[in-house]
Amino acid sequence: MFSEEIDTSKFEQIWILVPCFNESKVINETISELSKYFQNILVVDDGSTDNTSNLLKSLNVTVLQHPINLGQGAAVSSGFEFISRIDNSKAVITFDADGQHSVNDAVTFANEILSSSEDIIFGSRFIHHEKNIPFIKRLVLKIVTKISNVILKMNLSDTHNGLKAFKIDALDKIKLKTSNYAFESELLAKVSKLGLSYRELPSDIIYTEYSTTKGQSLRNGMRILESLVVLFFSR
Repeated sequence: MFSEEIDTSKFEQIWILVPCFNESKVINETISELSKYFQNILVVDDGSTDNTSNLLKSLNVTVLQHPINLGQGAAVSSGFEFISRIDNSKAVITFDADGQHSVNDAVTFANEILSSSEDIIFGSRFIHHEKNIPFIKRLVLKIVTKISNVILKMNLSDTHNGLKAFKIDALDKIKLKTSNYAFESELLAKVSKLGLSYRELPSDIIYTEYSTTKGQSLRNGMRILESLVVLFFSR
């Protein structure tokens, strides 16, 4: 954690969006860490079938409930729509529920999205933290990122990192339609076509045995690329 006290009062207009599906093992710890710095936390429970829903009732968070599992894209889209209607909100940070993201990074992103001119800040595991990425995952990410950059004419070092910060004005322009894992590709395609401004900040991912079982396989990486081509050239 930070060695000096953080002024969290300036985060009153920032929301943390946590898409969640069957995360009963880790959701308490994830929310507990976020709550140290952020008072506005929205968890979208995407049809969890374990004890996640009951645990969320005891936490000081706002909860949106999908009656069935619709996919991470649908959870993020529901969160974006909800937060964009809140009058005093200025920005939203997406944060994975499985505990792999650093709350320190979320604080850094919060400070930067408030002070920077960019519409979006993307997290990158390949800035300062590449050595922490397991080899196969690193290979998949590099392939996906390189091809994505060529197709979209973007310049990112990590195209599928769940930690991102968005200004509310950018959310008003991004309307996601893809409900499954391919929503990241749709989001990038819209950022490119709309000409939204962006930059990257380092994102240190905490790879645990639990979180790695939920990561992208090589097969899923190829599916993402296929969906990216379809989404981009069909618009």
